[in-house]
Amino acid sequence: MTDFSLLARLNNAHGPSGRESEVRKVLCDVLAPIADEITFDGLGSVIARLNRHATGPKVAVVAHMDEVGFLIREIRSDGLLKVFKLGGIDPMVAVNSEVEVKTRSGKKYTGLIWSNKPIPELTMDDLWLDVGADTREDVLAMGIEIGDSAVFATRHFALNDSGNLVAKAIDDRIGCWLGAELMRTLAHSSLQCDLHFVATVQEEVGTKGGKTAIEQLKPDVVIVLDVATAKHADAQSGTQRVYGNGPCLVVADKIALGHYPLLNFVSDVAKEQGIQVQRDFLAGGGTDNGPATMVGHGIAGLAIILPVRNCHSAYTQVSQNDVLNCLALLQQTITQLDETQTARLYSYY
Repeated sequence: MTDFSLLARLNNAHGPSGRESEVRKVLCDVLAPIADEITFDGLGSVIARLNRHATGPKVAVVAHMDEVGFLIREIRSDGLLKVFKLGGIDPMVAVNSEVEVKTRSGKKYTGLIWSNKPIPELTMDDLWLDVGADTREDVLAMGIEIGDSAVFATRHFALNDSGNLVAKAIDDRIGCWLGAELMRTLAHSSLQCDLHFVATVQEEVGTKGGKTAIEQLKPDVVIVLDVATAKHADAQSGTQRVYGNGPCLVVADKIALGHYPLLNFVSDVAKEQGIQVQRDFLAGGGTDNGPATMVGHGIAGLAIILPVRNCHSAYTQVSQNDVLNCLALLQQTITQLDETQTARLYSYY
């Protein structure tokens, strides 16, 4: 049975955009005994390297550390707080939620989000964050300041014995788990490529780490791991991204196209290994693959996403089978990415 205890630690860490330090520490503690070296970009993205003496291509597997969340933007005289959202949070999802507020000193408080407006009419400005204070002075005495962060308070758990995992930060701590597990399982393998796991920051607020980290690294190939809401529960619907039907290879999204030769290569690997995959389109959004592939002269890149339920909420759900199929696909793909295969990705004439 696969050990998901690291995933639980990652999911339970407090890490909204720009406040990823807890997630970074968990990953660095795990990767330090495995990686040849760990470096950082200027924004705090983690770049862990494996097989640094390889003569083959430099390959980056990318996942973002940040989760959706909030910043405290106002402390009112009656002790109630107003929030600024980080990432795509629907106010109808946020209302009536328990959150975890973290101060500059690291102290954490429970907060409750509520509103006196009808749910269909809600905007973020209609939400109140209550930490149990009666006055502004009470809030300040707790050490809470404007600019402090909050995230949903859900703890990681397995959904009965269904093979499904639930947490507040599956987006994209599941990608971080996959990257770390990939490094661990390939640590003693004979790889042709110079492998880097890149855990980026601030993806939810503009895919920032996907640009800065990849510009620093300048790899030959980029594989981005992320999640997206499953489109339908029924495979007979004919749509892509069906929950439980395997990882999805993103043909195109709002800001990037999957590099076609790389898309076909990964598809072929999946077919050879009997790994079920889907092809997908993200019409409404993008991933770190967008900024990453535009670095330098352009980089062959592909996003692989896991279908989830209740994305950007307190209870995002992912299938263990999809996760393990994605890990197997990554292992086989990375093992086969040598100098010859990489050259084929850039053969334009």
